[in-house]
Amino acid sequence: MIAVGGVLVLAGALVWGLGGDGGSWWLPGALLAAGVGVLVAGVVARVRRRWVPLRRVRRAAVSAPGVGGPLRRARAVPGMIAAPWRGEESAVPRYQTVLWLGAVLYMIWPLDFVPDLLPLVGITDDIGVGAWLVTSLYAEAGNQLARAESEEG
Repeated sequence: MIAVGGVLVLAGALVWGLGGDGGSWWLPGALLAAGVGVLVAGVVARVRRRWVPLRRVRRAAVSAPGVGGPLRRARAVPGMIAAPWRGEESAVPRYQTVLWLGAVLYMIWPLDFVPDLLPLVGITDDIGVGAWLVTSLYAEAGNQLARAESEEG
């Protein structure tokens, strides 16, 4: 739809530019108007297609049973990491905590797989590792809180 709208706008602009006599303005005007209309409709449809799944995920996250918000999950992280090393019962294995520690060390270590001196490219590996670390900790903290609530209630 966006491509068709763009072609119509270009055709209208081309016809407008070629019709230098000024007598026939309705054809380029109609092409431009139709092109802009189809272009706007295509953009709205594309944006709507992208937003609907995000809205569904948001609704599911809001309607999820009380597994805790971001602050509650952040408070659960230190205990979740320390439990396997203290010998306590934990759903998080030791190797997972070692992976998290490795991710933190990789992000602060000055040597990377992709050097940070490269503009915009060098930091992407750190961003990827950081995103994995945050999402992994957030998800596992939610699982930990849900397990604790199910054991209590």
